[in-house]
Amino acid sequence: MDATKAFRTSDSSAVLAPVFEDMEFKPFRETYKIITFNMIVGMLYPTPETAVCRLLGIVLVLISISPAALIALLDVWHSWQRGDIINIVRHITVLGPCLAAIFKMMLFYYTRDEAWRIIRKIDADHARYNILSESHKEIARRHIQNTQYYSEKCWAITVAVTVLTFPLTAVVLNFYNFVFKEEPVKYMIHDLEKPFSPPEDRFASPYFEIMFGYMAYCSLWYIISFIGFDAFFGVTINHACMKLELACKIMEDAMLEEDRDSRQSRMKEVISEQNDFFSMVELIQETFNFWLGLIVIATMCQICNCMYQIIEGYGIDPKYIIFILGTIAHIYLPCRYAAKLQVTALDVATHLYCCGWEHVNDERARKMVAFMIARAQVPLKITAFNMFYFDMDLFVSILQTSYSLFTLLRS
Repeated sequence: MDATKAFRTSDSSAVLAPVFEDMEFKPFRETYKIITFNMIVGMLYPTPETAVCRLLGIVLVLISISPAALIALLDVWHSWQRGDIINIVRHITVLGPCLAAIFKMMLFYYTRDEAWRIIRKIDADHARYNILSESHKEIARRHIQNTQYYSEKCWAITVAVTVLTFPLTAVVLNFYNFVFKEEPVKYMIHDLEKPFSPPEDRFASPYFEIMFGYMAYCSLWYIISFIGFDAFFGVTINHACMKLELACKIMEDAMLEEDRDSRQSRMKEVISEQNDFFSMVELIQETFNFWLGLIVIATMCQICNCMYQIIEGYGIDPKYIIFILGTIAHIYLPCRYAAKLQVTALDVATHLYCCGWEHVNDERARKMVAFMIARAQVPLKITAFNMFYFDMDLFVSILQTSYSLFTLLRS
């Protein structure tokens, strides 16, 4: 089959081709298995048939996390009464992302229709890529491998290391104390006072063992939520960039066509793909708009809290150093992806201009190229709260604002 005939616009109503075992480009679920697993377990995978089950699961997770949140909030209140700002900051640093994980489940459930349409688009595109020419397949292969490595594997490792630092540190310290010390000291994953009891009661058995396992369970939800939801944003942006690069490649091939009808047919395919790209960006904007705004605010507070905990707390704590690095990575990646999408969209105009149209004696083709170049020159931005743009300038601004908040908190 001709490559361009397979390069059709895919929308939410597209009928997906069957997925065979010998296909190189497989559906989203099989291409990004780590992300899919975490999305399914974390009640995030937006399959319409599982909407009711996911809603029930979100409620159950919320109920299971609530005791830890209530105990932490009670400790925050007691710390406020005695003026212990450091302990308040310590609790908020850990409690904030935990509650954010639950909120992301609710938010993704609310935007499940848009998220499902994005996955359907990705599935349809992957099905079409299997029948493209080898030069086009190489572009798709390179983008997908890049996404699998950076947006999936590297991000999963980053989240796991950031979160598991807390339980693993507690396990190592407990093991060392019980093996090498005559009077061992117990360490919790996150130290919480036992409600309405003397402080030392939190280390009594079996309360200590129960809380240790319970906090390990809460840590697991950290990992599942932050891998599934945040990595999905990177996948969608990278896929949109891949669509543009493939469209530019199709345009280059169109300029090599001798037959006028074949040339214009290929150019129409590029226009359709360009329109489908803008449609996908709109879905991405609708799906992640509110989340992007929240992580800007949350990240500034989180970086500020971690810096305060490290400098003004109980000494240099490696856990919070790793945590602050993970927090910076958490805001860097969406800013980096949004900037990548912006640059890729603007580069389309240059690629189209250099596609070889000047060698084609076809007035209609030249007018079509001019139209596509004009459309590509319109700046494309990912916004948060429909108010401010996501790009690398925002990342720098967040770090500066976080430091300003930190100095204000110290004073």
